[in-house]
Amino acid sequence: MTELLFTTNEIAKMLQVDKSTVKRWTDDGKLRCFRTPGGHRKFRAEDLYQFRADYSYGNSPPDLYPQFASDESVIRRIIEQKEFNVLDSVCFSAAIKGNRNDIIELFSQTYKNGMSLPLIFDKILRPTIKKIDNLHNSGKLFASEKQLAAYALSGAVVLLSDIIMKPPTNGKRALCATVEKDFNDLELTALAVLLEAQGFGVLNLGTSIPAESVAQLVKAKQPNFVFLTASSIVDEDAVIDEHARIQNELKVFRGKLIVGGVGFTKDFLENKLNGMYDTFCSNFKEYTIALYERREVKIGEGGMK
Repeated sequence: MTELLFTTNEIAKMLQVDKSTVKRWTDDGKLRCFRTPGGHRKFRAEDLYQFRADYSYGNSPPDLYPQFASDESVIRRIIEQKEFNVLDSVCFSAAIKGNRNDIIELFSQTYKNGMSLPLIFDKILRPTIKKIDNLHNSGKLFASEKQLAAYALSGAVVLLSDIIMKPPTNGKRALCATVEKDFNDLELTALAVLLEAQGFGVLNLGTSIPAESVAQLVKAKQPNFVFLTASSIVDEDAVIDEHARIQNELKVFRGKLIVGGVGFTKDFLENKLNGMYDTFCSNFKEYTIALYERREVKIGEGGMK
């Protein structure tokens, strides 16, 4: 597999600067490159993004948002060579600036050029969320800045729903919610879009719905699947009670309870929720598998805590 490399001209175009500026940055040691036998500079994607991280965020030289987000030929090269870190860096750069339109352009171009919806969410959306959370937890991103990024990402995911091709309805229903007292709806929003793309009728309850209300809707709507996501679990007893209530209703018509998100740790699943759910999914690919396979995804797959 050939490594994705850029020329001086391409870097200058992406960063909206003159070629001489790019050369000066390399001569000063700010932007890493290597030279071909013929003396031409070549740039690796990771070095470009290290430069962006070092000299863009928190500083004010030229806007370094990569313009190739809408360049189909470059997008295809990145996807073919699976340099997904490049794509999530583009997404992150746009998200922290609240640029929803740039994010939807990236999602749209990657989808049109062959990335599946689960892959977009697993390789672009999730790493972006993780970077933002890490910055916020380390005190480098204000709560208001994190919220701005979350709104931009959530809005882009919703708009993506209008772009993707949807099959005819399969006649099945899915009910989605976060666990009680969890107000993070990003993964939930993406999950609802993913389910709609599989032909499901989706009832998205949103965040922090009381357990009793969820159980009542399960009884009334009788969905084939109930999906509960958790970015964190604030009240373990409340979540255990929620699962027990939902499972009790699902048993009546043989519905399935699928759980996912970093809030569901291995210890919590094994020792607190043992037998109270059907499948744990650590990523969006596993959500898709869970719709069509009866096996239970093993606890600990996919980088679980």
